[in-house]
Amino acid sequence: MRVAAIGYGAFGAFVLNAIQELPNVQIVAVAGRNAERVKVFAERMHIPQWTTNWQTLVSDPKVDIVCVLTPPYTHAEIAVAAAQNGKHLFIEKPLALSLKEADEIIATVERNGVCAVVNHIMRYHPLYEWLKEVVDTGRLGSVRKVWFVNFASSEGLSPDHWFWDERQSGGVLVEHGVHFYHLFAWLLDDLPEPIATFGHEPFEAWSIVQFRERDAFGEFYHCFDKLAALERNFGGIAFELGYATFEGWLPLSIRVERMRDGTIVAEEHRVPHDKTDLYRWLIQRTFRDLLKAIRDPNHKVASDLISARNALAVALKAKKLQQKHSRHEMEAIAASASRN
Repeated sequence: MRVAAIGYGAFGAFVLNAIQELPNVQIVAVAGRNAERVKVFAERMHIPQWTTNWQTLVSDPKVDIVCVLTPPYTHAEIAVAAAQNGKHLFIEKPLALSLKEADEIIATVERNGVCAVVNHIMRYHPLYEWLKEVVDTGRLGSVRKVWFVNFASSEGLSPDHWFWDERQSGGVLVEHGVHFYHLFAWLLDDLPEPIATFGHEPFEAWSIVQFRERDAFGEFYHCFDKLAALERNFGGIAFELGYATFEGWLPLSIRVERMRDGTIVAEEHRVPHDKTDLYRWLIQRTFRDLLKAIRDPNHKVASDLISARNALAVALKAKKLQQKHSRHEMEAIAASASRN
């Protein structure tokens, strides 16, 4: 399969390095805005063609798959154009910045009969697959609460980086939090309903959700203000009869504790990777899922457009609640000032 990449930043380069290792996959072209930088990147990666005009790549008959690795605000335009030209799609999350854009991508993909996968790589993590089995079998009883806490590093993100501009990134919950809405919606087979959101924009958000089918609650906290050495991520699920906990957004192990014969019994499941190798392997597994769908019309990718659209809808609703709370706080301050 011949692949064209739109975007080649730090993460984009990591993705391309990963998929370049796959058999029968050839990266034939890359597009970027800066001619000198994209040329250097193409030469370093031994990619034969480079351009600053991505439109030429999505219409190139020699291209089979387009990888959309650009900032979120460009995803819809590129994905729609590629699908209209019959190209299969590997799209970095979030799928888009609005439900209107997401629906346009979905409709265009369906209308043109192409395949698409969204890079929600946690959906392909074998430890999360094992955790879903724990949830589904009910051997720890009903789910009571879920959580994920993310103290993330902002090193390397300059003040003018697109991440801080909500018009380009969608904000913390859309650009990053969408990952965890997507993950836990699948783990619990229940789409979370945002009920409150707090935080300091643009770097922090604390989202409280309800899983109505499970009658359970969840908390998702994201804060991008740490030094790299201080980055910490941890999460888990509290069950009726025990706990499942993990560290890292791509954990290397998951620990389960439960009661047995009056004592607490713990078991730990691990993957035989370090963090970087696991990250690369998961990207490859996501891309292989797309390749399988291209070969087999009956195969449905795990991280499909609909589930990505649903996670985006949750993130947008949670973001709206945060804006609502911020407005109420300002109104309360204004009212207090007027009384004084």
